[in-house]
Amino acid sequence: MCKHTMVYFNSLPFLLLQYSVFSCVGNEKILCVCVANGRVKFRVEGEFEATLTVMGDDPDIPWRLLKLEILVEDKETGDGRALVHSLQVNFIHELVQARLCADEKPLQDMYNCLHSFCLSLQLEVLHSQTLMLIRERWGDLVQEERYVPAKYLTLTVWNQQVLGRKTGTASVHKVTIKIDESDGSKPLQISHEPPLPACDSKLMERAMKIDHLSVEKLLIDSVHARSHQKLQELKAILKTSNPSDNSFIETALPTLVVPILEPCGRSECLHIFVDLHSGMFQPMLYGLDQAMLDDIEKTINDDMKRIISWLQQLKFWLGEQRCRQSVKHLPTVCSDVLHLSNSTSHPVGNLSKHKLFIKLTRLPQYYIVVEMLEVPSNPTALQYKYSFLSVSQLDGEDGPMCAQLLQHFKPNLEHLVQDTTGRGTRPGTKRKAMPGDQGDPEPKKPKRSGEMCAFNKELAHLVAMCDTNMPFIGLRTELSNMEIPNQGVQVEGDGSSHAIRLLKIPPCKGVGEETRRALERSLLDSTIRLQGRNNRTWVAELVLANCPLNSTHSKEQASTRHVYLTYENPLSEPVGGRKVVEMFLNDWNAISQLYQCVLNFSRALPEMPSFLSLFSEVRLYNYRKLVLCYGTTRGSSVTIQWNSNSQRFHLALGTVGPNSGCSNCHNIILHQLQEMFNKNPNVMQLLQVLSDTQAPLNAINKLPTVPMLGLIQRTNTAYQCFSILPQSPTHIRLAFRNMYCIDIYCRSRGVVAIRDGAYSLFDNTKIVEGFYPAPGLKTFLNMFVDSNQDARRRSVNEDDNPPSPVGVDVMDSLMNQLQAPQQPQTMRGGAGGVYPPLTSPPPNYHANVTPSPSMMPTQSPGALDPSSPYATVSPSHRGQWPGSPQVSGPSPGARIHGMSPGNPSLHSPIPDPHSPRAGTSSQVMPTSMPPPRKLPQRPWAASIPTILTHNALHVLLLPSPTPCLVPGLAGSYLCSPLERFLGSVIMRRHLQRIIQQEANLSIVNSNEPGVIMFKTDVLKCRVALNPKNYQTLQLKVTPENTGPWSPEELQVLEKFFETRVAGPPFKYNTLNAFTKLLGAPTNILRDCVRIMKLELFPDQAAQLKWNVQFCLTIPPSAPPIAPPGTIAVVLKSKMLFFLQLTQRIPVPQEPVSIIVPIVYDMATGLTQQADIPRQHSSSGAAALMVSNILKRFNELHPTRQGECTIFASVHELMANLTLPPGTRQ
Repeated sequence: MCKHTMVYFNSLPFLLLQYSVFSCVGNEKILCVCVANGRVKFRVEGEFEATLTVMGDDPDIPWRLLKLEILVEDKETGDGRALVHSLQVNFIHELVQARLCADEKPLQDMYNCLHSFCLSLQLEVLHSQTLMLIRERWGDLVQEERYVPAKYLTLTVWNQQVLGRKTGTASVHKVTIKIDESDGSKPLQISHEPPLPACDSKLMERAMKIDHLSVEKLLIDSVHARSHQKLQELKAILKTSNPSDNSFIETALPTLVVPILEPCGRSECLHIFVDLHSGMFQPMLYGLDQAMLDDIEKTINDDMKRIISWLQQLKFWLGEQRCRQSVKHLPTVCSDVLHLSNSTSHPVGNLSKHKLFIKLTRLPQYYIVVEMLEVPSNPTALQYKYSFLSVSQLDGEDGPMCAQLLQHFKPNLEHLVQDTTGRGTRPGTKRKAMPGDQGDPEPKKPKRSGEMCAFNKELAHLVAMCDTNMPFIGLRTELSNMEIPNQGVQVEGDGSSHAIRLLKIPPCKGVGEETRRALERSLLDSTIRLQGRNNRTWVAELVLANCPLNSTHSKEQASTRHVYLTYENPLSEPVGGRKVVEMFLNDWNAISQLYQCVLNFSRALPEMPSFLSLFSEVRLYNYRKLVLCYGTTRGSSVTIQWNSNSQRFHLALGTVGPNSGCSNCHNIILHQLQEMFNKNPNVMQLLQVLSDTQAPLNAINKLPTVPMLGLIQRTNTAYQCFSILPQSPTHIRLAFRNMYCIDIYCRSRGVVAIRDGAYSLFDNTKIVEGFYPAPGLKTFLNMFVDSNQDARRRSVNEDDNPPSPVGVDVMDSLMNQLQAPQQPQTMRGGAGGVYPPLTSPPPNYHANVTPSPSMMPTQSPGALDPSSPYATVSPSHRGQWPGSPQVSGPSPGARIHGMSPGNPSLHSPIPDPHSPRAGTSSQVMPTSMPPPRKLPQRPWAASIPTILTHNALHVLLLPSPTPCLVPGLAGSYLCSPLERFLGSVIMRRHLQRIIQQEANLSIVNSNEPGVIMFKTDVLKCRVALNPKNYQTLQLKVTPENTGPWSPEELQVLEKFFETRVAGPPFKYNTLNAFTKLLGAPTNILRDCVRIMKLELFPDQAAQLKWNVQFCLTIPPSAPPIAPPGTIAVVLKSKMLFFLQLTQRIPVPQEPVSIIVPIVYDMATGLTQQADIPRQHSSSGAAALMVSNILKRFNELHPTRQGECTIFASVHELMANLTLPPGTRQ
């Protein structure tokens, strides 16, 4: 009995049973014999299990088979079901029982019978697995050659002829599974044809057993062993070619790993697999083209010896890939071929067959050529040879390239790479990648991680050195070509950087000789370096001393200044080309131009007026730009720079400090300031202009410039309220609604001169096209002249009515006497000509008219302040009023030699066909009469400038409440006095045209200047500017005869006109609607006046629930009867008008407002709501309630003959209307 036999003795009665078992069982294949409970279990793993017993103690009693179980399983294809049917098991049970009774060795016979059956069953299972394997997975890769049930099964694999891949002498490999006929007790036997090689004992052992009962695993073990054999044969070929071959075989997946170029990383090795299904070699190399891999596969499968030639080709390919990877992250482009027009005649044509061209992208005209050469003594090594190549384009960028210089690098590159000082010049080497250099006799497997063997550090260092040094060489060449002396390329920073130091910078054109010498003396050093990783950024460092200006910047307090100029090399230009030198010279020219201005400014600083010293400061001067801060708080800034592209100075305005983020008031004259500075680059003059114009421009910037709708009869046309039109740095033109024009001239000592810009600068009898004179402007402006200008105000009569002319020489003598006291204040001109002497008298307005004695102490607006640096007036240019840079020549009066009070036609402007002429009275009032006095208006008066202080200009231009009006009567539109005056003049102009169009109104002639008189059937009306302030239009109404009008009603009508009709925002349709009301019947007009009274004085009707507003134009929230802004009063057989009712509620709440269109029928006397479709449900509910109240009122109060019910109905509505919560218009 074998050692695995287990015998259990339970009790003495079973000793005889044990003896019978041991005497009958002699087969060692019965792995388990178990005796227990009067039974014996025979078990053979993977085949069967039988349970027997004997029925007595007599040895002749036969064995009784109690239970039989077949243990053969098919785990792959059986799906867990039994392979033998129960009927078959019963038949076998009966057969075995019969043989147990008849045979001399019953147990031995039982084993032979069951073992033979199980082997046949196992062979059948393997056959079934083969069929399924062929059908589902392997297909033609495995074939069933022959199957004889209960005898053998023969399979063929790697049949190249069947696969259609016949490759030479490849044989067919067979695997046979059979039952041993000579010894039936043995398990299934495995045989291979041809026999398996004795390569690996473990592989052999796995391929010769099938106890797992899996045909696929058997086939895999078989081909695995054969694959190992094929790889061993291939390795032997490599060993024959290279005795130091370091290839090795991996058994997990049959693979031959062949190092191509040593030292070699794992990813660089050629991996040759054996396909377990087909037995074919399959090469794999990372990065290799698939077409080449297919060629290698076909070649080595046909003839394994041809792998040697492929390894030689792959060696050069891998060497090229290593070079590409080494410069992958450097600014290069690699190519195998470079098309050159002279390659046949140039030495570049004699280079090695295996080479790589590396183009330096920052230096596109330069290449590094890498040649790869064989090492005879080592098949897995390469020799690298490096060369430098320069090319040129023959015909521009698209032309062919031509090779210029080909130079081999010197053979000391390895030493240079290890040298940290970097003192070497152009390096070079020939490197051999040989494993013998390592001094390691034992071959090592390729590295798996952290592989650095593929990095060509010599090539990377060479590219980096060329990329760093060649730009300097190109820059030095360009400097030499442009004749700029320099010290050549210098090594700095312990050999880590390079620089070019300039010895002298060429002088700039357009700069004075004195400035050149001063700048050359202050320049201590000039160095150009490369900066940044991309090597495209050049930095020029200038070290300068003796700065002419002291700024308040903290970084500009040292004795020397460092100026850094940065240049980005264009991508289209080679690094270090001519473009960089040109940009540097342009910047040097900009520095020189600005330095000349600063130098002149510094020389004039000792003579700068004290007010300018307090007004401005030098915030920054870094030789590239000059930043000046100015203003009372130094919150505004101006930056002066030279623009090399336009060859002009460029000014930039901004704000600093607490004002940062606000707009600079000088932005509106930036263009004019820039033009002035480029004509005369005088910093002192610029500061003087900024000082003279800052306060006026701050006031001008407050004017409204947003376009508005509804100002004229066409409501959809937008008009800009004020248009700011700078004419020069000191001359600002204001256009009001494209109709009136105001010229403002900024002067020194805090004053401005204002005139009517509608008059020509050259002839005040001519009018500028597109503008109209503003009547009364001179009188209006004189209301803002302060007490120091009283003398000027007293001479207004002489402006309107000039005295008799005298000789020009008398005028000149008087002006000289006036100028004499001011001569000591004239500053001596500086070296830069900042303060030229004021040698001419102030220009007069009428050169041939003797001025009034009261005019003598007052400086004429044409006269420039002696302290002004830009006021240079010569006798030959007397009369340069208004001081605009575009205007020069004699004054307007001097151009008209026949002008005199006796010829008023010469003084009259072109009359407007739609407006009355101003009064033509030519009264001459005594000049000695003390003010106040009534001044007659003359057309030329407004063309003579009025001098105002800056404070007065602020009052004139800043929004303020309307004077002389009760705050409750003033409208919500806040505007400036100038806008109120011009708006009133426009409204007066509109009124004249409306009177001519209205049939119910008729004009009444008036001799009063600026007064319009007209009448209706019952009223006489007079419209004129308020004589106290000239900012409102006033209506004076007088009844034609004694009638129902009370003084209070007339006063309400006049106040309503002044505050609601002719006031801001000065709309044409508002005035037109009011004139229509004036032409209405008396009873209707009186009811409308009573409604106006409720609007003007809402507190007098405290018992009402609503406030009322008489809408003269249709508001935007009105029912859609007409566009918003249209006239809201229609007077025919019926009268249509609109009211806006606003609910009286406590202040914290938002009031409710509704628009009520009302129709009054003159024939029936009924007042009701107009029937207009509503769009919103809430407004529709409010309209229904209004309509019901009016209907109920008409029913309760029948109309009487001649009675108007408008006011009574509106009063009823205001007293009784109650809207539900949430109602809005």
